This record gives sequence, structure tokens and C-alpha cells, in this order.
Amino acid sequence: MQITHPLKPVIGHVKLFPALSALALGLMLAGCNSDQAEQPVQVAPTQPMAVETPPPEYPEELACAGIEGVVGVLLTIGVDGIPKNVKVEDTSGHPQLDQSAVDAVKGWKFQAGTSRGQPAESPLRVPVKFTAPDMDSERCRDVSGSLPQ
Repeated sequence: MQITHPLKPVIGHVKLFPALSALALGLMLAGCNSDQAEQPVQVAPTQPMAVETPPPEYPEELACAGIEGVVGVLLTIGVDGIPKNVKVEDTSGHPQLDQSAVDAVKGWKFQAGTSRGQPAESPLRVPVKFTAPDMDSERCRDVSGSLPQ
């Protein structure tokens, strides 16, 4: 009676473990392709993130008149996170609201977006909404003479 060691089974006359070891070694070496090592790591781009965005100043005479609107502002976030090329893309119909929105956005701060892992300029569209606050009627009487027609 022939006794076979449990760690070295025999299949016919061929020993299984040396054959599997050779196959595993071949597969491991096949994975060591130098072309893969030379490929750069792909880093997903990121969008800019708002850091500091104080609201625009609401022109008092427009607030007292209950004039509201949305200004579509187009800008570029620089690699330093500072807005540049700030301009009105869609007007509110009220030049004072438009200018207030542009002035506010120019002072905002962002964390720059990235491309290939590096800070990159990013175009951005921002809606700036003006909703008239409740104003003190005494204050509004003082500015009522300067309301736009």
C-alpha cells in the first residue's frame, strides 16, 4: 500500500503542488508589466468650494419699495480661490441690484477647484437672490424720495 503525504497529493504521476507553484509564479510575473508602472495616477477633478460668501448689500431704497430680483453672475475662480472676471450674465432688471451682486461676489473667497491634482481656474455661474427684508417704516420714509421711477 502506497501512502501519500496529505500536503503533496499525486494526480497520476504528476505532483500537483510544484505545478501550481509554477503557475502562480508565472501569473505573478505576468502582472509585473513595466507599462503599468509608468502610467500616471488618474486624479478626478474637483469643483471650487465656497469658503466665505457674505450676502450683498441690499440697496435700502429698493428694499423699502419691496423691489426684489435674481442676478445671474458669471465669474472665474482663480487658482488662489479669488473671483475674477465677475460680470452680470442675467440682469435682475434693476441696475442697483446687479451692481450690488457683482460687488459682493468680487469679495467672496473659494477653495480653488483642481485638475490633475493641481489648483485650476474654474468658470462658475452664481444666482444672487434679493428678497426684500422687512424694513422699519421710519427708515423707509427717509429714503422714499430717492426711489427709482
